[in-house]
Amino acid sequence: MKRNTFILMMILSFVSVNAQKLDDEDPLYARAGFKGGINYSNILGDADGTEGRIRIHLGAVVEYPISSKFFIQGELLYSAQGYKVDVGGQEQKISVNYFSLPIITKTYITERISLETGPQFALVTNVGNDDVADNDPFFDSFNSFDVSWAFGAGYKLESGLFFQLRYNLGLTNINDTSIMDVTNRNSVAQLSIGYLFKTKNNRRIIREQ
Repeated sequence: MKRNTFILMMILSFVSVNAQKLDDEDPLYARAGFKGGINYSNILGDADGTEGRIRIHLGAVVEYPISSKFFIQGELLYSAQGYKVDVGGQEQKISVNYFSLPIITKTYITERISLETGPQFALVTNVGNDDVADNDPFFDSFNSFDVSWAFGAGYKLESGLFFQLRYNLGLTNINDTSIMDVTNRNSVAQLSIGYLFKTKNNRRIIREQ
């Protein structure tokens, strides 16, 4: 009896020590950071002859682990968008700028590479067109709220440095049809670089078993 009890205690001790070792080796953290990059933005829909513009985006990100392979990344970004259009032989540069909130699911298919998708909600901060008077109805012809869907991929280094390539396809009309009877949606490709901090004060969310 004593022998069986001793063996059982040894087995339990071995399992406990190894489980703790795995916990210490492979913790998963919620990590906060920042990102920035370039947009190539245009619109899809009724507008003819539009061309894309190269602009910027930047903001804060938080990555939250659900499991070792599945993460949620929330972002709060300033995203400068817009397009170019020929009006009467003159090129006009339209600026439509947003505060956007992407909520992205990230599935890691390797240790470093993730496939990413999710919705993005955005509020217009301002609309600009240097070739139109400030009181022109054009400035009121944009809806203040926009929804799009993001598709992309990411690559994250152990240090926390990461790179993302993403395409945002607009799901809603950017134009207010009560003012301008047209339907156009955002179309934005993004290339980003960012950094996720990892410190001793980060909250450990999951212990790998």
